[in-house]
Amino acid sequence: MGGVDRIEKTRHATPATLLSPAAWKRWLQKAASYDLFPQWSAKVRRFVYTPLGILSMAAVVALLCGLVLHPRVLALCGGLLAVIVVGMCWPWLTLRGVHATVSHPRERAVEGETVEATLTVVNRLPWPAWGLVVRGGYSAADTDQAESRSRVRDREPEDTGSEIRLATVGGRSRTLHGWSFTPRRRGVYPRQGARLATAFPFGVWEFGKRVQVSRELIVWPRTYPVGPVPWADDESIVEGNVARNKVGSTGDILGVRPYRRGDSPRRIHWPQSARHDRLIVCELQATHRPVVQIVVDTDPASHSGSGSHGSREWAIRIAASFAKGWLEAGVQVGLVAHGSALAAASGKAQLDRLMDALARLPDDQGTPLNELLASSACRHFSGGLQVIITTDRRWQTGPARASTRQRWVVLSAAGFATTDTAADRGSPGARQAPWLWIPSPQDAPHLLRYGWSEARHGS
Repeated sequence: MGGVDRIEKTRHATPATLLSPAAWKRWLQKAASYDLFPQWSAKVRRFVYTPLGILSMAAVVALLCGLVLHPRVLALCGGLLAVIVVGMCWPWLTLRGVHATVSHPRERAVEGETVEATLTVVNRLPWPAWGLVVRGGYSAADTDQAESRSRVRDREPEDTGSEIRLATVGGRSRTLHGWSFTPRRRGVYPRQGARLATAFPFGVWEFGKRVQVSRELIVWPRTYPVGPVPWADDESIVEGNVARNKVGSTGDILGVRPYRRGDSPRRIHWPQSARHDRLIVCELQATHRPVVQIVVDTDPASHSGSGSHGSREWAIRIAASFAKGWLEAGVQVGLVAHGSALAAASGKAQLDRLMDALARLPDDQGTPLNELLASSACRHFSGGLQVIITTDRRWQTGPARASTRQRWVVLSAAGFATTDTAADRGSPGARQAPWLWIPSPQDAPHLLRYGWSEARHGS
């Protein structure tokens, strides 16, 4: 085989082959398409392949033709320059006198809820403003556009996914444009800043200015029902009014047992004592308030998938589900995530703080899990349960045995890499199984409700 390869290489390298028309054609194609300045070519293309670049080159060619061939061609050059000047000055002047503001009647919403938005455009110029468009802020990938309603005197605006087009805004007038949309991802809307732009009349160059936000919309992650708080060994508690199915001294009756030295005489069950000829006392529920700290790993290196179906967004939804469900049950809940360290507390105000912090987490940034666990908020946390949410990419390199005060919620990176239900969902691996293993998005709602022993026994 080696001899055959050498023969083939020799045959292809003959002078007749090198001088063939096909070889010359390939060489000319490579020479004509070779990029001499790759660091500048992208910038040049962004200018040349625009109306302004095409008109500028046409004006230069017309000028050269007028100087060399005939002076009448200079009139064409002057016309092209006039189009360029008017096409750039008119939109710039229009935006100097137009101001846009977006607001939302509601301050907070949840993924999947239909919410309202209102765009107010004020034109201080004596002539109408044409060709206005609002770009960004409400990406079609993050929202579902619904009906639009407006009070525009001339023409109805047009919604095109992430763009809102206002055909005409009258001179010295104020225009209100309202529309409905359904956010599919948590975050703060407008998400990345909306811009009011126009390129009227010739589309030579588009100028834009930032749209002011008078009232932003905070979209909370979607939540699912969860089971009760898991029991922690050697759990310390704070007094409260939440009854749990653990033996205490102030709750409802759980059962009976023989009398022990020091039991209160008020708890003696006299009919059972007479029946068994010995003292029998009633066991009561423990009335206390557990303390939980939720740690969310939002490091992009730990997660897979993209958009609202990726493991990162689902980890945030799981943290929000635990926070909402356990806070409503009277538990004191805290949060540790990228840029957030909230102490454990209870009540409606704590729920707003936790959900706002989860909604404001950036899409492409995150602190590694080992740094979160080494932070002062985690190291100084004591007297409660710590719930850590991550993926198997970090679980495989985590501690060999979790602390008795820790519960690990591990998402399968392979299962969240695609929405295909037949995809490989992975497994926890050969090491110790986590407290809650979530193989795919389809399994998450059921496992959050019935995935651990207390949840199964309490269902």
